[in-house]
Amino acid sequence: MSAKLPSRVTIGTILSVIGALFIGYVGVSYLLAPQSMAPDFGLPTWPHGEGAGFLAVKGVRDVVSGLVIVAVALAGNRRVLGWVMLAIALTPIGDMFIVLFSDGAPATAFGVHGATALAVMVAGGLLLSGSRPQTQIQTQTQTQTQAQPSARLA
Repeated sequence: MSAKLPSRVTIGTILSVIGALFIGYVGVSYLLAPQSMAPDFGLPTWPHGEGAGFLAVKGVRDVVSGLVIVAVALAGNRRVLGWVMLAIALTPIGDMFIVLFSDGAPATAFGVHGATALAVMVAGGLLLSGSRPQTQIQTQTQTQTQAQPSARLA
């Protein structure tokens, strides 16, 4: 007896939700304890005084990113979730370049932000490769309905 492996869509959805929970946690951490989180971002210096408010901006951005993923996942359209994940991958890619262009730690740029972007893109790719566009589903349903005229009469 063989066990059925989870589909690409299921794996992509699980990765998306885990990612959403993780980035939400990171965002809340930046809001509640920004100075303890800031060194992990990878920049050599951090804003102080009035400029420290930018850490809260990162916190809000991360919380909202997580909420968007959860909202789209709950809506149930996995193809849209795949596109959302690919779009959201631009955030860690941007963070990676910010760290690199600010003389930050390359290990953090690639190891944290680059790896995050890759994971988000993999989730998006799995979702898109395992789901069908809505028009294809509608066409298939119409074709099946037209092929079975007796079923409509019953």
